[in-house]
Amino acid sequence: MVGVLPLIPRPLLTNLAAGVFPSGDKNIPMPSTNPGLVAIAALVISTSTAIAQETGLPGNASSLREGYGDWQVVCSTPEGIVKCAMLQIQVNENRQRVLRIELTSGADSNTASGGLVLPFGLDLASGVTYRLDEGPVGAIQSFRTCLPVGCIVDIAFDAGTVTSLRAGNQLKVIANAGGDRELVFSISLAGFSSAFNRVVELIR
Repeated sequence: MVGVLPLIPRPLLTNLAAGVFPSGDKNIPMPSTNPGLVAIAALVISTSTAIAQETGLPGNASSLREGYGDWQVVCSTPEGIVKCAMLQIQVNENRQRVLRIELTSGADSNTASGGLVLPFGLDLASGVTYRLDEGPVGAIQSFRTCLPVGCIVDIAFDAGTVTSLRAGNQLKVIANAGGDRELVFSISLAGFSSAFNRVVELIR
């Protein structure tokens, strides 16, 4: 039995390590980003550190937020150090956050790391799996911990996974809500490549 959360149009993204794409079902449409949730390193990136550099943001700005398709690129400059990440957020019909994903480029500019925040009520022992477009189901990814904002899955995408995401359309995140009840969260990859390139440019 598959349950699909009722979300506002458009989707969000999550954790694939080498070859961990899911098998999915229906899609969860995706939302617009809530500016109040866009703070860089807000929780997930604080544990999977955003890459930083010291050359400053364009125009010597102290912060930056740009949109690329269904992704946002956000930067801040704590103590003069530039930190940037790309993110996508999903909310439900009551404007409550259901998903948040944050990614930043690795030092080699080809890999990505970050985190995914999912809602409470899932079977944590089952972890999550992923599917890129119509590809195969991926390996199980474990939850790391739960905090007041939700439960976190760490993300570590190798270069091959990032390349696949650049060319993809949709990533499905499959979780278990207990018993045989699956929940499928769909993440739009529209703008992923441009957002990733921008993060690389800003932190180079």
